[in-house]
Amino acid sequence: MYSNRYIIMFPLITGLLYYLGAYVGVHFAALESGIVILWPPNAVLLAALLGRPPRFWWPLLLVVLVAEVIADIAAFTATQSLVFAAVNITECLLAAGLIRYYLGEEMDWHRPRDLSVFLVTVFFIASPIAAVGGASVYSLLLVSDTSFLTFWRLWWIGDATGLIVLTPFLHMLFNAGLLWRVTASAWRRHLELSGAWALSLMACYLVFSWELPSEDYLALTPLVVILAPTWAAIRFGPLAGSLLTTTVALYAAFATAAGAGPFSGGDQDRSALLTQEFVVLFSAAVLYVAAFVHQNRRNFYRLRKALAELKQLNETLEDRVLQRTGELFSANQQLQTLALTDELTGILNRRQMKNLGEEEANQSARNQRPFSVMLLDIDHFKPVNDRYGHDIGDHCLQAFAQAIESVLRSADRFGRWGGEEFLIIVRDSDNVDLVRLSERLLDITRGIAVPAGDRNITFTVSIGVAEWHGTSFDTLVSEADDALYRAKEQGRDRAEFSA
Repeated sequence: MYSNRYIIMFPLITGLLYYLGAYVGVHFAALESGIVILWPPNAVLLAALLGRPPRFWWPLLLVVLVAEVIADIAAFTATQSLVFAAVNITECLLAAGLIRYYLGEEMDWHRPRDLSVFLVTVFFIASPIAAVGGASVYSLLLVSDTSFLTFWRLWWIGDATGLIVLTPFLHMLFNAGLLWRVTASAWRRHLELSGAWALSLMACYLVFSWELPSEDYLALTPLVVILAPTWAAIRFGPLAGSLLTTTVALYAAFATAAGAGPFSGGDQDRSALLTQEFVVLFSAAVLYVAAFVHQNRRNFYRLRKALAELKQLNETLEDRVLQRTGELFSANQQLQTLALTDELTGILNRRQMKNLGEEEANQSARNQRPFSVMLLDIDHFKPVNDRYGHDIGDHCLQAFAQAIESVLRSADRFGRWGGEEFLIIVRDSDNVDLVRLSERLLDITRGIAVPAGDRNITFTVSIGVAEWHGTSFDTLVSEADDALYRAKEQGRDRAEFSA
């Protein structure tokens, strides 16, 4: 938001600059014939209008009206001065209104589109329309032998030249944020910009002030002065380029008005036109270079930022994918564990024991290394469930599984076959004393004690053992089951081997 002090001071500063611009235009940029090469004050008003919202325009118009009358009253009547002020104000209002309408946003000299809208509006619409009013004043209110079309052309080109040369620089100068960014840059950039300015002034002196025979201008062409402003525009942007462009344009106008430089001499109308053409084309070229370069540079930074953001998003996505993959792998592992293990005891379930048993039978068929199956069934387990409940029965099954698992080799496979039945696959059983292993399993089972209230529950187990002899795993389990049945019939708490 604008402060009250700024609201008051800005119009006053604009009016002062407008008056100074009129003074400079009349005394330094006009030829002896009265032709003004460029008219600065209108650029002051247009730059101020472009930099302020329309609701703040009326104080600017009021102070400019007063400044115009003060500047003109020495040479014209009050009526003529007011009419000239009205023409100039109308020209700036028309240009500012059309530019804002076509752009729909604030003027940005970094965009070639905005620069094109400005140049077309100023040179082909606002200035020629305002020139009709100015020429009418000279033709109707002033006594002159000059034709209306001549007055119209002089007014049009003079106003357009001043607007094109000075408006960009003044508008960017009024933009405090842009000016601060330039002045806050590193001292090396300040030094480089100062060098470019000094080079511009040197080139201007050589081209426009150094006395050379006319034929020698082919070797020292006026285009030499474009080098430093173009370099500044590329390196530092439109504000720096416009500053040097304004310096060169004013130097060229002042030198031509003083009768020096390659455009002076001979017909003054021709001298003015040559200077104006050079100044307008020179200023537009530098501004376009700055706009295109910095638009591309800004697009490059945006693209690089977008690529960096995209890279960050990809890295985040990859991290999430890896995290999700790990979670899915862990979940699959858990599902696989649940699918292959018994939920109650944590040992292998019947499905997995059957798969392992079939693999072991196939392997034994290939290498003729036998294995054995031991089928264990807890004795009198149903009465335990009936008397103490299934929770105590589950504790008994868990204690039994832990006890049996503790005495087995890591190569052996142990799982729950169903209910209170358990299965052991003894690998390479020709190297294992199955009798001793059976006795050890019987002994460790007898030592199990599961608390149930004020007493401990103990139990025994019956075991049926079958050794592989070229049969299938299912046949081997069936033989172990027959042996288990015999162990049950012969009193339980014992192991029986298949025939």
